[in-house]
Amino acid sequence: MGEIRTAAQRPARPGKAVSRRNRMARPAPAAHTVPRQRVALTPTVRQRLRYRFDNALAKGPTVVIGWLAAVTVALFVLFGIVFWAFQVDGINGGPPVSNPVEGIWQAMLRVVDAGTFAGDADWPVRLLSFVITLIGIFIAGSLIGLIANGVDQRIEGLRKGRSDVLESGHTVVLGWSPRIAAIVAELVIANASEKDAAVVVLGAEDKTVMEDVLSAAVRDTGSTRVVCRSGSPAKADDLRMVNLLGARSVIVMGVGQGDADAIKAVLAIKTLDPDFGGPRVVAEIADPVYAASIETLTDQKVVTVNSDHVIAEITAQSCRQSGLSQVLRDLLDFDGDEVYFAAFPELTGRRYAEALTAFESAAVLGLAHPDGTVEINPPAGRVLAAGDEVIGVAEDDSTFVCTGVRAVEPAVPLLAVDEVPQTMHLLVVGWSVLGPKVVREIDQFAVDGTVVDVVVDPSLVDPADVRVEGLEHTELRVFPSSAGPEELAALVAEQAYDQGVVLSYRDAVEAADGDARTLLTLLALRRVWPAGGERAVRIVAEVLERDDVELAQAGGVDDWIVSDEVTSLMLAQLSERTELAQVFLDLFSPDGARLSFRPAHRYVGTDPVSYGSVVAAGALRDESVLGWRVAATGSVHLNPAKSAVVQLVAEDQVLVVESRS
Repeated sequence: MGEIRTAAQRPARPGKAVSRRNRMARPAPAAHTVPRQRVALTPTVRQRLRYRFDNALAKGPTVVIGWLAAVTVALFVLFGIVFWAFQVDGINGGPPVSNPVEGIWQAMLRVVDAGTFAGDADWPVRLLSFVITLIGIFIAGSLIGLIANGVDQRIEGLRKGRSDVLESGHTVVLGWSPRIAAIVAELVIANASEKDAAVVVLGAEDKTVMEDVLSAAVRDTGSTRVVCRSGSPAKADDLRMVNLLGARSVIVMGVGQGDADAIKAVLAIKTLDPDFGGPRVVAEIADPVYAASIETLTDQKVVTVNSDHVIAEITAQSCRQSGLSQVLRDLLDFDGDEVYFAAFPELTGRRYAEALTAFESAAVLGLAHPDGTVEINPPAGRVLAAGDEVIGVAEDDSTFVCTGVRAVEPAVPLLAVDEVPQTMHLLVVGWSVLGPKVVREIDQFAVDGTVVDVVVDPSLVDPADVRVEGLEHTELRVFPSSAGPEELAALVAEQAYDQGVVLSYRDAVEAADGDARTLLTLLALRRVWPAGGERAVRIVAEVLERDDVELAQAGGVDDWIVSDEVTSLMLAQLSERTELAQVFLDLFSPDGARLSFRPAHRYVGTDPVSYGSVVAAGALRDESVLGWRVAATGSVHLNPAKSAVVQLVAEDQVLVVESRS
């Protein structure tokens, strides 16, 4: 048998052409390969003109109007020369055109007034006038369209919120959140005495959306203008747009990606104001490590606020004593009494106890030293040195006036010894990132044997994640439950509780859903613990949205904390006076001073006495007295006049600032 060869191996027969398939499969020799060259296109004159015209249109109506004006002037000149060259009669049978200038004027009149050619008698003149009149109509129509388009673009640009802000001495809020409405409302109150105040909000949201939300939430802005701009707080150009360097203060909101966005905004501010010597800057930072780093790297010029810590502290203090949340809200907002700093040289060399009664219409709570440190409720024997400032609570800075040191006889207390702290059994329904902070704060005030039972919905929170490290006096017990009315009733029936706390599932659900669950839980607890009944138990609830407070009150809550409102109030306060940061830090610190309600007979007897005598009695205990609470009505009298006469019963309480032991 012969050798079998493939078609590729078989030699071609002489005189026979290679098949087309083989020619296509066989590559051409590399030496004869010719690369393909691209031939550049040569645009025509018409293409070039069209290209330039398109680019002009892309630049906006202003450039097009300019080109249109140039074409119009050229037409005036061209037809003016034609009118002069042919000695065309003037409008309405006037004398012939005698010079080019007159011809240009006649051409312009025919363009501006389309009815001028009606008076022409000769057909050549009529045709020429008709042509230039048509051109005039085209030019006028184009001009009107361009102007209308330019106005529309300008209005659209304004709606997008990208125009520069020319305000000065204003407050800038960086980052958009529905919580900004509470901040704006407080700033409006703070600016009530100013004739020309402004608040500028820069956020990623659409300008019209922000304006609609703020106008619905803050209906009366008084003398304060609210300006919204759309942009990124982390871009220096957008900060220039809102005139950040001309602002009085800046509030950085922790929105979007939280701390990441807030830190970027602070760094963007640093690009414009490297040493932070311009406006006051207050930033909402949740992570304590980030907050400490920002304050250290900016030499304490940027004040940070940890919203979770503030809310947890206020919630814990509200759980501890009724009425404290009302006092703290009053100190945080601009409506009512506020905290002020002022120097009073006449008190230099006087004891702190004497300063407590030296103000008729202000309550003293501490001292600010020249080195920048703040001392809340110092010992009564502390002597005021030169440069010390007095920290007081007053209705207005005009009422924070020293009325002179005077001898005030302390009231004689009815109780010789302090009350003995009792153990408590608390029920907490719900859990979030605030839960551990609240329980830890409760533990600060608790005595050994205190028990906290936590009821959580397993579908929202893993019961294994409900734990708090470092508790010294409190036992924490966890009960998985959907917290329905029947289950809560069964749980409460088995245990005797002194107080109930309802926390929102803020980490697991939206604000509206969280408040809905809170309201249902309140109704279920009040059904088991009827107000005024034998088993009446005080209930404190966390509400996420301010509009739901009225519903919570109807549900039977005794005290409430509006999470977003508390943080907003504090940010607004610090934006106006950053020195208050140390006061709030001390009041909200586990080892600082604290607000407390003490039994009235710890300071007074049964006879009527002046309020100044109550303050003097508190000084004997190294406590700063701020007011009292009437047990019958639950109302708190903060910062009454020293000359006011008061008669307190055993159930009433005195509000004091005391040092924690």
